[in-house]
Amino acid sequence: MATGDQLYDQMAGGDLGMVGEEFEEYCRKNGLCNLCGTTKTHKREFKLMKKNQWKSLTVESKSDGGFVVYKGYCVQPGCFTLDQARRLLGEIGPGGQDADSIAETISLASTSTIKKMGVKSRLLKKKKKGGSSSSKKKGNDFDGLTGFSSKSRGGKSRSSTRSTVSASGSVSSRISRDDDDRSVGSAMTSNSKVRLSLQHLLKEHSGTLLDLSSTKLHHVHISELVNSLGIASTLNTLILENCKLNDNEIEVLGNGLARDDAVAPIERFSLRANRLGNRGTVSLAAWFKKSKHLTELDLSKNQIGSRGATSTLHAFRDNPNCKIKMLNFAHNEIWDPDDGSFFASNSSLQLLNLEGNFIHDEGVEAIAKGMIRNVDNTNLKHLFLGWNGIGDEGAIQLARMFASNTSLETLGLGENDITSVGARAMLACLASNATLREITGLYHNQIDRKFIIAAIKRLLQSHVEIITDETKEDQRMQAAVEASMSAMDTLAEPIGEKMPAPDEVSESSLDWAEKLYNEGGGTGDGVPPILEITTGTDPKAKQEEVEPLGKSAPPVEEKVKPAATPTPKVDIASEMQGMSFKQMAPPRTKFDRIMVFQAAPLAYFNRNSSLHHAVPLHEFGHEVNILRHVAKDAGKVDAEIEVEAQPATLDNFRMFLEKGTAGVLHFSCHGHPDQLAFENGAGYIDGLQPDALKKIMATSKVPIKLVVVNSFHSGRIGKAFLDAGVPHVVCCHHSEVFRDKASGGFIKNLYRGLAMNKSLKQAFHMAQEAIRVEEITKHIERYVLLPRKPEDEFYHDIPIFYTRTVPELGIADPEYEDDSYRLPPLPRHFMGREVDMYEILEALRADDVVRLGGNRGSGKTAVATAVCRYINFRKKTFKYDNVFWMPPSEHVKPEEDTLFGDLCGLFRKILESDHNVWEDGDVIECRERINIELEGTRSLFAIDTRLFETDAAAQNLEDFLGDLLNSGNALKIILITPSDDLPPEEDTIYLKNLDFKATALLFGEVSRFITPNGCPAAQSSDEFGALMVPPSVAKLQDQTKFSSSRRTELMGHMGGGNPRAIIKAAKQMPASTFIQLIGMANTPEIHVDSAKTLQAAIKRWSGEKEKAVKAKNHLRALDLEKVLNELDAMRSQFRTLDDLIVQEAELQKKLEAAMSSRQYKEGNAIKREILAMKRLIMQEKRAVPDENEQAATDRLADLQVQMQKIMQLANNSFSSLDHLSVDDRVAASFNMGSKYHNCELTISPQSALEYDPGDDMGAIICWTNECCDVTLSEGNKVLMEAGGPNLQRDISSLPGITRTPWGLGKCGTGNAVIVGPGNYDDLLFHCIILAVGPTSRDVDYKPEDEDALHYIKIMLRSCIRSCLILAKHSQVHSIAFPTLTTKMDGATYDTTLLMFFKILVEEARHSDLNRLHITAASENEASKLIAMGVDMGLELAESS
Repeated sequence: MATGDQLYDQMAGGDLGMVGEEFEEYCRKNGLCNLCGTTKTHKREFKLMKKNQWKSLTVESKSDGGFVVYKGYCVQPGCFTLDQARRLLGEIGPGGQDADSIAETISLASTSTIKKMGVKSRLLKKKKKGGSSSSKKKGNDFDGLTGFSSKSRGGKSRSSTRSTVSASGSVSSRISRDDDDRSVGSAMTSNSKVRLSLQHLLKEHSGTLLDLSSTKLHHVHISELVNSLGIASTLNTLILENCKLNDNEIEVLGNGLARDDAVAPIERFSLRANRLGNRGTVSLAAWFKKSKHLTELDLSKNQIGSRGATSTLHAFRDNPNCKIKMLNFAHNEIWDPDDGSFFASNSSLQLLNLEGNFIHDEGVEAIAKGMIRNVDNTNLKHLFLGWNGIGDEGAIQLARMFASNTSLETLGLGENDITSVGARAMLACLASNATLREITGLYHNQIDRKFIIAAIKRLLQSHVEIITDETKEDQRMQAAVEASMSAMDTLAEPIGEKMPAPDEVSESSLDWAEKLYNEGGGTGDGVPPILEITTGTDPKAKQEEVEPLGKSAPPVEEKVKPAATPTPKVDIASEMQGMSFKQMAPPRTKFDRIMVFQAAPLAYFNRNSSLHHAVPLHEFGHEVNILRHVAKDAGKVDAEIEVEAQPATLDNFRMFLEKGTAGVLHFSCHGHPDQLAFENGAGYIDGLQPDALKKIMATSKVPIKLVVVNSFHSGRIGKAFLDAGVPHVVCCHHSEVFRDKASGGFIKNLYRGLAMNKSLKQAFHMAQEAIRVEEITKHIERYVLLPRKPEDEFYHDIPIFYTRTVPELGIADPEYEDDSYRLPPLPRHFMGREVDMYEILEALRADDVVRLGGNRGSGKTAVATAVCRYINFRKKTFKYDNVFWMPPSEHVKPEEDTLFGDLCGLFRKILESDHNVWEDGDVIECRERINIELEGTRSLFAIDTRLFETDAAAQNLEDFLGDLLNSGNALKIILITPSDDLPPEEDTIYLKNLDFKATALLFGEVSRFITPNGCPAAQSSDEFGALMVPPSVAKLQDQTKFSSSRRTELMGHMGGGNPRAIIKAAKQMPASTFIQLIGMANTPEIHVDSAKTLQAAIKRWSGEKEKAVKAKNHLRALDLEKVLNELDAMRSQFRTLDDLIVQEAELQKKLEAAMSSRQYKEGNAIKREILAMKRLIMQEKRAVPDENEQAATDRLADLQVQMQKIMQLANNSFSSLDHLSVDDRVAASFNMGSKYHNCELTISPQSALEYDPGDDMGAIICWTNECCDVTLSEGNKVLMEAGGPNLQRDISSLPGITRTPWGLGKCGTGNAVIVGPGNYDDLLFHCIILAVGPTSRDVDYKPEDEDALHYIKIMLRSCIRSCLILAKHSQVHSIAFPTLTTKMDGATYDTTLLMFFKILVEEARHSDLNRLHITAASENEASKLIAMGVDMGLELAESS
């Protein structure tokens, strides 16, 4: 459906395939004639620091001496004439006389001039209010129903002066427009054209159309018309447009139409442009309730209010026999057209025009909710809502409707108040809508045109392609089966079934891989047998090698006696001599290949937040360099390994499987928790579900022997490949940082071993041990070989390379040349700029020149480099032939007589110039060569304008770039601008500060205190980020809307979000300041958005402070006091519910006064205030339940806890470990540690005082408070009595660290202090470690309190690490550890017990302990701990 203007646009821009606003934008950006779209009429004047200007051109015709273009106007046939152009320029008058003789000059920008000329310029004309978003029905005389002008393109009147006979012989009676202003008196005369028309209609008995438009009708005319309705049995179209009818006359007409003797079967009825109000409209509703024929109704350009519109819609709602299809209420005074009931029930309406009313967000919400309820029956295809003051809330409601609607094809939203927030919501929901073809008027809102509008248009264009495809249903079903998203769908949150995930909260936990893989067993039924023949002589091993994979057995750890004194440096080869590895046969082939797929989607669109969210970027170039470096080790066995790297698109992946170019696949990405995160090659996620991966893998011509996954979500991805039939999978955990040193070290050593023809098992263990010895990380359990097999099995003891012949060529273009050397290297630390990169890529789609700005240190060079390298790796997708960085880096040495060499030479001349270089013949010749060499290519230039410091250099650069842009060559330019303030430009990307999480990750990556053996609270950048950003902040969809004093203070210490300042602060921060930073991070994060939540927060933290003071945790109380002071300062910001209700009532009175005085603009503003006030009131009501409701909720929660206890006692088992038969065991021992150091773990309910450390130096953990007052606990009192006066003296002599109002603090929460070694009477231990934990046995938390559990986890890990560090420094090799949990019968008891056990086991694995004894508080607790150990895969000792 297209308007008259749009039809004209299609005629003009048909050759380009563009219409409307898209065509206008194309002509504007390219300086083309806005009529033909082909002739260049303007030349761009390029400016480095200012907005580009367009200079009008004058081009003479070489054939006849005339003009092709005259001062910016195309004077080709079909466009402007020369006289028209001169008149528009003001050079001549309307009659052709010279402009000097005209008293008033006609301005080029004058809209009235254009109207007088009748020129249809899409760039210059002003859009009509009623005609921008609706459409004209083809071959339909009743075009007024659609809400557009009643005149055709040529200005000819729609009606004629005579009756016309249609092809079927029906008569259409029309009235000449010459009677527009003629008054026919108070009575009908015999020769009245109205009477003659009616007589003619009744005489023929076959007239179908009566058009009295633009004829002033009186009461008597209406009466005569009503009387005729009883006879005109063939009349189906009645048009009474612009007849100056008021409510009195409409009432007469309505009563007549509703009479039982009215036989006219009117199908199409128009009262457009009269004086119709609510009273007249209500009178027509009686007829609407009875009519069986009406299908099209036009009531536009009247004075109808909400009551009239509602009565009309409800009449149609209550009339099941009327199948209304078109309704036009445009340009009335409607606020609330319906309560939603009409849209929730109607199934016939196809077009609704509500443009030019006062619908606002509330009215849109009613329409959208009604359509959602009626999703299966609604047939509304065209909805026009322009000029209605609709904001983001209304757009969000429409977006929700999109998600389920399957009928809407056209939506008009011109001239509203929608911003990018609402547009993003629509964009997100459009991903699940395949029927909407067009959204008009987006450019006439406050929406980001480069990113959001461009993305919406691309998505809608894909809808058009889907709709016009005959096989759309088959494609949709196939897509559903494969559950893979298209390039445009990936803007939204990925959909589909979630991938199998482990039970743990985080993949960084100890057993994230073990649980994931042991539960899944082997590779499934479709695993191909291994065909390689090894040289091993063990027949059992050979038989195991060809057997299908079954359920894996638990690993058997090697038992090695620990050395008495570990040495800091260990020879890996010597340590691994005790392990059994098979000797591999010599290489059978001399050439092999590693196929590297790197998925780097930069962002995805989140529906909930309506924002683009970043996907962390990895340093993929560094990874490829590592692989190519270690591949050279193949020369040691007289072989060669080629490393081919490609973007991980689904097309490339399928091509790789079809060609079978390698048996080793290296898959690198950040990943996604719900699916395999491929990319579409242009910055978006292209997701693939595990089931779809199986189907794709089944098409492989050559089985893949090994897949190495390097990803943050490596476990889930590796499991998916294993289930898809890959026999061997290595999972390498990559943290969220840009360059993970541990991941790189593991990959380097893994492939080095494989390249030297070591078995997969041996290479894996070499790589795992290498990073442990180098102390890059102690979490070697994050690197997993699948399927898990016992160490004495030879399943993975096979060669990976040199076993079969691979094709000579890979999947890459053989003519491809790696020219990345032209670009600067990326910095080592680069993070948090993925969304900025995505926006730059989107800007390059829309603009030829993109300026990149930002404050000093914001990383402009790094971001531009990352974008260039990103595009350069994906030239095929982005369709670039060249990517140039100018001026080039010093290390770049270009070849002579090449395009790159000419560019380098020219830019060097410009950079060093102090005059106009274009006067130099050699420079001109060089520029001409460059223009010639760029012809027919598409190039991207990244230019650092900050280096062109002199005026002459800047001017020469402007001239050169202006010449390039106007030469017609396809090129894009990224300009890195100085940090000085620039005027706002449409084509400027301004780099803001990094967000909170990215700041924390970057600081943690650089800080010298955050190392594997450093700060106990955070020993990696991931842990530091988790410490700084609690779950309540991390899960916020839009963190820009949240701020707190804690966050502000932390950001200030970490550099404020400026990358350069962050790195400087991390490198130069003294230890004392870093300790203060950790302390600030432990302060609770508060979220207050209403008066009730403020009161609830004050109540909660006041109680927490009282508990801390009572428990003598004075430092914690001091932190909570700061929180309470901050909350108290917020009281003035939040009004109570009663105050809000009073203010709403006052605004309602103001609204009534404004509406009664017809001050609609003021009323519009007041209504917005009322809407905002209603939101605050609802927010207050929903913020916190009242006391009775809260009490009922608490009682229900207590009842649930009691029922759980009863069921637990009845089952006598650990609820989460029912599948384990260990519930009757109350004491057990486990072998724990690495292959090179064993630690014995014992669990029992006996007292820690009874544990004998044997010959080792022993210690006991004593959980205490920040004052180290051990007398508050009964268990500690027993310890003090057993330790005697020496222990009491040593503890009391501990120094203090901070004086508080309640006493002296000696040890902060999460830390520990040690007393001893000493002789403590009856104690078997020589050292006592006093540890301050984050919780105690007498407190409990709600399971949904994520921040509280997060705090417990962080501080508990810090506390355990502190204890182990103190033990190491004191040569302690045996420790008794009492458990620390919340209240034993509380809701979070099991959670905190599991948390304690997992952290302790994980940390003790990599310690120097020989024995670790965990003392449980009860036999039931001991049983649970043993069940946890078995479930985590710990090896039970034989004695157990």
